[in-house]
Formats: sequence, C-alpha cells, structure tokens
Amino acid sequence: MTTEAPTISPWSIASPLAGGAIHAMGSGLFHTLIPLRLIADGYGANVVGLVIGAEGAGFLIGCIGSTRLIRSVGEVRAYAALSAISAVLIMAWGFSPHLGLLMLIQAAIGFANAGQAVVIESWMNAMVSNANRGRVLTLYVLVIGLFYGLGQLLASEIAPSGFPLLMIAASFYTIALVPVTAVWVGEPQLHVQVGVRIFRAFRTSPIGALACLMTGLISATFASIGPLYGLDLGFQQGQIVLMMAATQLGALFLQFPLGYLSDRLDRRAMMFWLSLVLAALCGAMIFLDAAMPFGIFIVAFSLFGGLTEIFYPLGVAHANDKADPEEFVTLSSNLLLIWAFGGTIGPALISTGVKPFGAEIFFYYSITLALLFAAFALWRRFRQPRAKSREAFVAYPQTSPQLYEWAPHTPAGDDPDPNPEESKP
Repeated sequence: MTTEAPTISPWSIASPLAGGAIHAMGSGLFHTLIPLRLIADGYGANVVGLVIGAEGAGFLIGCIGSTRLIRSVGEVRAYAALSAISAVLIMAWGFSPHLGLLMLIQAAIGFANAGQAVVIESWMNAMVSNANRGRVLTLYVLVIGLFYGLGQLLASEIAPSGFPLLMIAASFYTIALVPVTAVWVGEPQLHVQVGVRIFRAFRTSPIGALACLMTGLISATFASIGPLYGLDLGFQQGQIVLMMAATQLGALFLQFPLGYLSDRLDRRAMMFWLSLVLAALCGAMIFLDAAMPFGIFIVAFSLFGGLTEIFYPLGVAHANDKADPEEFVTLSSNLLLIWAFGGTIGPALISTGVKPFGAEIFFYYSITLALLFAAFALWRRFRQPRAKSREAFVAYPQTSPQLYEWAPHTPAGDDPDPNPEESKP
C-alpha cells in the first residue's frame, strides 16, 4: 500500500522560507562577531581578511560543486548534513584552532551555506507558479535580508569571545533543520548545473560583470573591515553592531527604489552616476569622527550599503539586456561566481593595509574601485549603443545559482503572462 504525497499548496513555501530565515538569523549573528572575536583572540586585521576570504572561497566552490552532492543523496539529506556540519564547525571555534584550521572551517561553512541555499531555492522553484514568481522572489529577498539584520542586532547583546556566541549561532543553524525536514515540501529535482563560463560573461557584458565584481570586492571586504573601523573609532560593541546592521538594511531597502529607476533610465548611465556618488560618499566618510552624533554614522552607512549592493542586481539586469533569453540562467549564475571571486580576494587584499594605514584605508580602496568603474562605464556608454530590449529589474540576493532558474525574466515595463500556454494560438 502506498501513501500519496500531500498536494503542494502556496503555503508550502513557508516551510523552506522559514528554514532559510532562521539560518540567515544565525548567519547574521555569527558573521557580525567573527572579526571582533578574532581581534579579541589576539589576531591582526590581516588574519580577519584571510578568514573572511576563505569563507568566500568555500562559497564559490559550493556554488559550482554542491549540486553534485545534493543530487547524490537527495535534497533533504543534503540540507540536514550541511546544516549539522555547519553547526559543528561553528562550535569548533571554541577550541581556538590554528589559523590554517580556522580558514578551513570557514571555507567549509561557506560551501555549506551555498549548498543550503541551493536546496531552499530549488524547493521554491518547484512550488511557485509563473504568475507569482516576482512576488515570491521579493518576499524571499525581504525575509532573508530582514532576518540576517535581526541576527546582527542580536549580536549587540552577546560577547564575541567565549562559548555563548558559538552555542547560539550553532543553535540557529540546527533549528533551521526543523521546518525543512519536519514538514513535507516535496523533493524536486535540481536542474541548474553551473558551467563555469566567466570569460563569456565578461564578453557578453563587460560592465555588468565588473559591476558584480565591484560589489563583491567592496561589500565582502566591508564585512571584515567594518568592525575594525568601529574599533579604531573607539565604538562599543553595540554601536559597531548597529553600524553593520544599518549597512545591511540600507542595502535591502534602497535597491527597490533604485531598481525602479533603472527600468526607466539607461542602466549604464545610472551605474556611472551611482559610482560617482559612492566615491563621493566614501570620501566624506573618511572625515567622520567619533565625536560626531552616532546618527550620522547610521545614515552614512545605510547609504553606503544601499549604493554598494545595488551594483550587483543592476549588473545582472544589464547583462541580461545583452544576452539571449536561453542564456539568462547560465549568465546570471556566472555573474554570481564573479561576485564570489571578488568576495574572496577583497578581504585578503585590503586587510594587509589596515595595520600600517588604519581601517579607513578601506574607503580609499572603495573610492579607487568606484572611480575606475565610473571611467569604464563612461567609455562603454559612448562605445556601445543602448540595448534594444531590456529586462525588468529584479532584487537578487547573493545566495546560490539555483535562484536564477526561477527568477522572472520579463521586459522592463511589461507584465509577465500568468498563463503562457493559454496565450499560444
């Protein structure tokens, strides 16, 4: 006698979405306090950059290779294994392992994070109808971003050294298993197998690829340098956490109005002007002083987060403007790999300059990248005509390549056809 599987309903997305949200909350807590923990343990800024960069490398490898593991054992088992491994590895920090082992631990956590995102997003792909994809993707972006920010805010109440941080973060990673494994949500098959075609992505859209690379180079580097900058200013842990959370929440909410504008303006022109604004903002932030009202820092870093992160979805949208529809998934997946590569080398590169020059060297680094990008964007704008067809802006999170299989691809200003089969003659 066989038992029929329950019918999938729209409410089914609540299960994987809840698992992703709980995981994001633990991730926000853990990753906000990693730099402070390393400094408290006596490590220098260069070590902070190496550890953050190692996780970026693990994430990059996970984007490419985790689907093979997931296919071999099934999505539920793979998610459970990756979540459990992440929790155990977080607890391993409590034994103060050697630097090389710390880097391996973070690389493995990065790999697991990529694999877990693949599972969550493949489920949502299977359960979302074509008519609802845009709304569900927006919901997904908001939920993951908000819960990551809540995890960051929780970090203000927890000491970075000692076991409580590790136990709480590991608990979130473990609890994330419950909604995914205890509720039936089906076992859809993975379809995306990322083919590494980095150079093709650059040939298709040089400015789109460079926008994604710049986002990785700046945003992931700030994750390691931001807390050190706060320490240099003499901020307390609670202030540092609020500053980092402001960056995350600014990135979450500013991209929607900026994305709305990008559907109505030339994206290359918009990225050119935004890069100049980013350079000017970073220039102003060099002169921020601890004696200033803390609210100024909150506003400045909210704008910084929004301006930095907007280049990734704008880069993906512009690249898709230049590509054929059948190339969207492969192209977008490789743009994610380019972003992850930036997140791998950026922290390791700039952290070496923190000791001799101070953490504010990050802003000079960001100004240089923004101005170089602006110069290239201006050159491309006059060298290449504007794309004839334009994809609507989509707020993409940097989670896994699986996302791009179910993200909607529609012309800017047009509504998707909710019943494509019925519209055929």
